[in-house]
Amino acid sequence: MQVGHRPDKKNTDKLDLYLNALIAALPDAMDNDKALERTIFYGVKYLGRAEKNTTIEDMERRFHISEAIMAFIALVTPRRFASFFPITKEYDGNRWGTKDYFYTVDKIAELGWDKPIGETSETVFDFLWDYHNWDVTFFLVEYMGLMSDMRRAQGQPGIMEQWAAENGIQTYTLHTTPKGEQYLMDSKGRTKPVREKRPKYLKLVVPKRGKGK
Repeated sequence: MQVGHRPDKKNTDKLDLYLNALIAALPDAMDNDKALERTIFYGVKYLGRAEKNTTIEDMERRFHISEAIMAFIALVTPRRFASFFPITKEYDGNRWGTKDYFYTVDKIAELGWDKPIGETSETVFDFLWDYHNWDVTFFLVEYMGLMSDMRRAQGQPGIMEQWAAENGIQTYTLHTTPKGEQYLMDSKGRTKPVREKRPKYLKLVVPKRGKGK
């Protein structure tokens, strides 16, 4: 799953600001609390909004930065993390079956507000997965996309493809021919053309023939 970002000048300027701030804070992150907070804050902001990878080298570089940010997040407590990424104040998750403020608070209570988030990327991933904040969500979605891209670059299936295969679920990819025709391809290479259905509100009007014609 990819989160799209409009490549306009305003967004580009913000990305430059986030990246420059990240680069400035990173060298002191292990020795200075404020630098650690800035590294996490600007790392999450930048990586959650950066443009799509264009080369293997760019993908690898961004993946290593993402892994570093995950490692830094592991060092702080949930209370400290929430001070610069506040839990989004939405309270109707139970009604819709989604994450909300109460869900996140309950999950943090299980972990402990004043204990470091974790020692492994898996622990940090679980914490971020349960955390309701859109900046954090964007970062986690892009991180998962990066992991999938890295796997595909090594000839392995992406995360969702692997999960689907383990659970016996067929997956499809959408392709477009040079003529603009679309088709689906399954994991075994079999293809199926995409035929758009006529919307229900459109009806075929057949003109009536006049008498004597």
